[in-house]
Amino acid sequence: MSLVRLRPLLLFVPIALVGCGGGAATETGQTTETTGDGDGDPGDGDGDPGDGDGDPGDGDGDGDGDGDGGPSQICEDLGLPIDVRLEGTGSGWGDVAGDFSVETTFGPWSMADSFSGCDSYVFVNHLANGTSDSLRNSFNAELFSRAPHNVHWFFLNSDADPAAGAEIWQTKIGQSLASLDQAEIDFWSERVHFVTQAPSAITGSLGQFYAANPTAMVAAIDRFQQWEYPNSTSDTGGGSFAQTAPVLAYTPRYYNFRHAQELELAAQADVTEVALLDQVEFPPDGPGGQDGPFANNFNNQIWTASFPDAAAMDGFDTMEMVVTGECGPSPGDDCGHWDYEAFVHWCDTQACDGEVREVFRWITPYARAGVRKWVFDTTPMLGLVAAGGDQHFRFGMRWNMNPSTWDMRFRLRNTGRPGGASKTLVPAFTGNKGFNDNYNDWPSVEFTPPANATKVEFVALISGHGQETSNCAEWCNHQHEFTVNGASSYTREFSGDVANQRCGEAADEGVVPGQWGNWTPGRAGWCPGQPVQPWIVDITDDVTLGQPNTLDYVGMFGGVPVTGSRGRILLSSYVVYYE
Repeated sequence: MSLVRLRPLLLFVPIALVGCGGGAATETGQTTETTGDGDGDPGDGDGDPGDGDGDPGDGDGDGDGDGDGGPSQICEDLGLPIDVRLEGTGSGWGDVAGDFSVETTFGPWSMADSFSGCDSYVFVNHLANGTSDSLRNSFNAELFSRAPHNVHWFFLNSDADPAAGAEIWQTKIGQSLASLDQAEIDFWSERVHFVTQAPSAITGSLGQFYAANPTAMVAAIDRFQQWEYPNSTSDTGGGSFAQTAPVLAYTPRYYNFRHAQELELAAQADVTEVALLDQVEFPPDGPGGQDGPFANNFNNQIWTASFPDAAAMDGFDTMEMVVTGECGPSPGDDCGHWDYEAFVHWCDTQACDGEVREVFRWITPYARAGVRKWVFDTTPMLGLVAAGGDQHFRFGMRWNMNPSTWDMRFRLRNTGRPGGASKTLVPAFTGNKGFNDNYNDWPSVEFTPPANATKVEFVALISGHGQETSNCAEWCNHQHEFTVNGASSYTREFSGDVANQRCGEAADEGVVPGQWGNWTPGRAGWCPGQPVQPWIVDITDDVTLGQPNTLDYVGMFGGVPVTGSRGRILLSSYVVYYE
């Protein structure tokens, strides 16, 4: 009998029920039915939550909500692919985590016995200091409401008495779960584990990890079965920074995104890769300070990528850019501290002293150690490199370059896109301008698409920055109206972007979680740690092929042309001809 079953003073009643209502339950998923008499008690198959009938949290002991006892059922229920368990390779960040076994308040639990093939694992270790106290006190139901179902949570203690610490954790998590509905309580009761051993005394890879990393307050095993550092557990919540446990829920959601991203890239057929940067290290210029470290020796450097010849390029209709940056292990000493505007420009000369076009843009995460990976849709920019051969690009960040090891690769393929491939880009409205009384001095743009064009698109990268009147243009909604031939208007606005937790919720879309700054609130057109994806409008029906056409633009706030001083707008836009 575990301690929790004997101590009603522990406030986690739901888990106590899971532990005793179905007989001798352990966390390996084995349950001996003692109340299956058809009277409606938990575990008797009557169709109520917690009864083994297939509902979420069904009391079968495997935590997958299916009633069949198979750990991988959760993957099938969620539509997730099932990976095989790997042998461990080490205890460092990025190493493959091997099997481990822990003693918990519910008995033994092992990774091998409960391995589903789609779970991630998050470990929270109380370090007997004020920060750990604050983090433990911040746990509430929101963590579980935000979290995906394919995650196990482990609560550990580096205190003098780990078993007593496990009781404290169980009480706190019980209070956190109590406000959820019964099905969710039952589900999560099988996926929260209160470890009674000292971390370094744990058998297997987890003990080895904590022996090597004794001060790790948070750690994780991601969907690739690799050790990963979740980084910061603070959030602003609209105010000052504080330890905020629910922000940890974005970490396993991000792991799901990254796993799906890798599978999607691997599934793409007949891809031609062109490297712009091949694992190039940008080391810090010097020691990190309050705002840095920086790698400004590399900022705005020109890099050359060698594309196939023009004939081969003519066979591609799709182009993406995959950017990988890795920094660490220390966020403060090894990674850029701020949310910098990062960009790659195409240059028509090797010196980049002629025509320049922005190909893609992203905003860097706040000092987030580890591997970050982004995929940019650069298909409309394919016309810039249609001639093939050596092409030149400038990689920079506004203000300061982040130290990292950078890898950038164009991926070219033919997907049979309707309308053919991008062949020509006509620059439209481009600038980094104050969003103020003088903003709308843009001249009309005249363009003449070829008579044989199969499609004409308007493509724009738009993001708002600065905190001036009305907290614009980073933290306010603004509108950008583009009018073709004085008749057809298209508006890009950010009415839903500036919202609390929008960027946190966008971990499902690749926003890097665990940043050391106020990363969770939504901005106008961007999030820290995410690409600024192009806004693309098909204007084929609005133009006359082979004849001059016009494009006009006005920036607005509150539905009228902007006035006052409202930050700045970073804008690059093009008319793109497809053939």
